[in-house]
Amino acid sequence: MKKIFGITFGGVQRKTLRLVLLVLLLACAMFTGISLYQNRQLVRVVEDTRTEQQTSISTLSSQTMRAVIDGSLTSTTQLQAQLADNDFLEITRNLYTLQSMAQSLLEKREDVIPQPVSPPLASMDGASAAYVLTEEGVDYTQSELLGVIAHLSSPMIAMHSNSEKIDGCFIGLEDGTFLCVDEKAAVKLDETGRPLSFPVRERPWYTGAIEADGLNYTDVMPDTFSGRLLVTCSIPIRAGDELLGVVGLDVVLESMDDFVSTSTEGCYAYVVNSNGRVILGPEGGGILAEEIDRQSDLREDPALLELLALAQTKNTGLRTIDLKGQAYYAVGAPMPSVGWSVLNIVDQQLTQQSEVQMLADYDGINQAATAKFEDGVGKTRTLGFILFAAVLALSLIAAYISTKRMVKPIEQMTKSIQSSSVSGKLFEMKDEYKTNDEIELLAEAFADLSKKTKRYIKEITEITAEKERIGAELSLATRIQAAMLPHIFPAFPDRAEFDIYASMDPAKEVGGDFYDYFLVDDDHLCMVMADVSGKGVPAALFMMASKIILQSCAMLGKAPAEILTMTNQAICSNNQEEMFVTVWVGVLELSTGRLIAANAGHEYPVLKKPDGSFELFKDKHGFVIGGMDGIKYKEYELQLEPGAKLFLYTDGVPEATDAGNALFGTERMLEALNSAQDKAPLEVLKTVRGAVDGFVQDAEQFDDLTMLCLEYKGSETRK
Repeated sequence: MKKIFGITFGGVQRKTLRLVLLVLLLACAMFTGISLYQNRQLVRVVEDTRTEQQTSISTLSSQTMRAVIDGSLTSTTQLQAQLADNDFLEITRNLYTLQSMAQSLLEKREDVIPQPVSPPLASMDGASAAYVLTEEGVDYTQSELLGVIAHLSSPMIAMHSNSEKIDGCFIGLEDGTFLCVDEKAAVKLDETGRPLSFPVRERPWYTGAIEADGLNYTDVMPDTFSGRLLVTCSIPIRAGDELLGVVGLDVVLESMDDFVSTSTEGCYAYVVNSNGRVILGPEGGGILAEEIDRQSDLREDPALLELLALAQTKNTGLRTIDLKGQAYYAVGAPMPSVGWSVLNIVDQQLTQQSEVQMLADYDGINQAATAKFEDGVGKTRTLGFILFAAVLALSLIAAYISTKRMVKPIEQMTKSIQSSSVSGKLFEMKDEYKTNDEIELLAEAFADLSKKTKRYIKEITEITAEKERIGAELSLATRIQAAMLPHIFPAFPDRAEFDIYASMDPAKEVGGDFYDYFLVDDDHLCMVMADVSGKGVPAALFMMASKIILQSCAMLGKAPAEILTMTNQAICSNNQEEMFVTVWVGVLELSTGRLIAANAGHEYPVLKKPDGSFELFKDKHGFVIGGMDGIKYKEYELQLEPGAKLFLYTDGVPEATDAGNALFGTERMLEALNSAQDKAPLEVLKTVRGAVDGFVQDAEQFDDLTMLCLEYKGSETRK
């Protein structure tokens, strides 16, 4: 690089000046060329294609208006349908809940004590209340079902009170009685205050649910008593094949009526049912007033047939239809929960009014703009050349000054960094780098990075040493924990009455599971399988303490229930961390095969009789050890015959998960056990572990996996 008149040729300063000059020249050339081209094009377009522009404006206006209507009307229709359908989905969920509770009560009605319910009273009016109505000649006091269903009065009152959409909850029964919940008790009374009769089984919601044999929505119809327009959702109640009644909810249609009633002249919204009849429409009926008055099927009109058929299942998008000799835009969207659809219809003439006015205004604007444009083009060209020359000169001067200020500190920084890389000294901040811009930030970053790098090397050295120390301690802890568990096999080579094998694979370096087996005396073998809450070092420490206490209590000759009780008392006396352990303890009398066991919240043991297969033995569980002081544990007795096998395990076996978070499960565990039911305990455990590994494959082991298998051969074997 050479310096001539203060400019470093071949360096950043020269390259920056050259780049600025090149950009300015290219910008000028592009601006000039584009300006000249646009000038010629605009003049020719204004003079020669005014008619074509008007046609284009007309077409663009129509397309734009259609696109606007398509976007707004389609999204509005979909939103209206979705909001209305969400209301019906909520009603449907409530109805299924009420049906489930009613069906459950009626299926066990022989065990349910009838609850009293009374006819409506004038005093009940104004608040949610439950009361009974009957068909003509029916005595509700003789109903075998009403007293059972009356247990749902409170849930029905809560359901009615907490929903603005539910006008009434009710259950009609096959014996002609009717349990109703609403706040309009007074309209159910005659002039003398006596309840009106109500033909329950003749109502459309009752017969419709039975015919559909499932969920049924009625058309909009007036309420029998209040005259309010409602839709009734109903579903039958069955006990086996026996029809017992129908559950129903009256649904208020105010939310749908709101958006339908907002229709204006030329814009109409309708709710249409699956039979093509209008459920709700604007006041006066709009364009479909005649069809609404006749209650006719809209699908009889060919223009609406395809639209309504499509709207039953999906959003139709914007379509053009012809109604009564006039063009309309139409959009439909489904309400799948009830099989209805929302239909919006807009008169196309409303969308074309702005186009006519736009074309008229265009002619006047175009003529005035042409004259002004031609006058301004000449002035703009002259002014543009003057401004370009001034900008070019100023830009070159500014670029020269700024690049000179920028290059000098960068050169100093480069030399300092090169020197630091050779000498190993820290890069230090100097006054030359304090430029109050990115260069100063870069220098500060280099200085900070230099300090952090040196500190980082020191910290890495210390962390590596500490990690090696912790790794050595964890390795020692793993060996100590393994040594605490019985690990020499065969365990009792001089005892032919039984064969036993166990294994424990921790999820971390150390685990919380443990097993144990030892001879209490010459004729009694004690076996323990336990799982401590948590994992890692805390669980391992708690596991060792629990194991020592359990073994100490067992060696006193105590029964399993006493062993668990004493162990729980000892652990609860000083359990500040509130950890707990699930334990299964069994003492086997080797001469007779009598096994006495107790379970403190542990997994079910698996038992195989000599002539059978492995099966879960669902024993009674006590509370976990360490969970609560003062717990007493119960024990139970099993008789093991020669050839019987006992398999114990922790939850790490059935809860082993694969990469998709699926559980290995108890069924797969039993399948693995039964595939090795005639093998020795060692082979049984290998088979189960192989099945678990084959299921889990490459997924990480999240829990300790511990197993124990005992084969009882009988006292005769020893003799």
